[in-house]
Amino acid sequence: MGPTGTGKSTFISIVTGIEAGVGHSLNSCTSTINNVKLSFPAYSECDIVFVDTPGFDDTNKSDVEILNMIADWLQKRYRQEILLSGLVYFHRISDNRMAGTPLKNLDMFKKLCGDNAFGNVILATSMWDEVDIETGIARERELAEKYWAGMLKCGTTMGRFTGTRESAFSLLAPLIDTANERQRVLLQEEMVDMHKMLRATSAGQSLFSKMESLVRHRQEVLVKIRDEMRRASGDSATIMALMAEYMQLKVKLDTALSDMEAMKLPVGQRLLRSITRIFEGHTARAG
Repeated sequence: MGPTGTGKSTFISIVTGIEAGVGHSLNSCTSTINNVKLSFPAYSECDIVFVDTPGFDDTNKSDVEILNMIADWLQKRYRQEILLSGLVYFHRISDNRMAGTPLKNLDMFKKLCGDNAFGNVILATSMWDEVDIETGIARERELAEKYWAGMLKCGTTMGRFTGTRESAFSLLAPLIDTANERQRVLLQEEMVDMHKMLRATSAGQSLFSKMESLVRHRQEVLVKIRDEMRRASGDSATIMALMAEYMQLKVKLDTALSDMEAMKLPVGQRLLRSITRIFEGHTARAG
């Protein structure tokens, strides 16, 4: 797991020798959950099944769709009494700061796993060829001491994926050694054992909180655009530019609100009515 472009599919392709849909652009390549099952007698007596998942910043699907997809997969396996031997979470060491998308993906991952599964987690840094070694080591230290500290204290391990098969199996070694020590993740426990709806789970609540914050922020931006449009009265060029900005932002807002409605969150409708009231008069006059 991990954000788009962190090397998840590359990792699986290098380990297995099977093309796993590696992307070379900013667009997400993995939009579904893909399984690859292979035998590695030199490393393990058991078959190893690799599961490739989309990130929560997928270019083709919303965060709600991704969470639903992962939750459905996890529920089905749990009901079949299939547990995960481990989870590998990827982070680009080339990212110069831990904010926005990387932080959102990490938070969702932690809420999905739960503290009890952290001992089965490997935190993998990738894209080491895109930074000098001193910079990479400094960022690695910051991750360990700040953003990953809580997970490491709970038994999580970390390592580097440098794009080679050796580094990939070095990452997997702790999981292969304890392959039979499998652990359910929190999302499975909440949805199957506790019969919670997705929106009531820790991961669902985390996503909802971020979506609500995002919608409110965009609402504030729309209000500012409205005020600027009023001040620009008579300046047709400025009004046209602001209207174009408004329409672009509204498309993003509509997506966020649709996601909230998909999770049956009434706040989406309340904010939608509020935003509509803000702009309905002005857009009518502009038309």
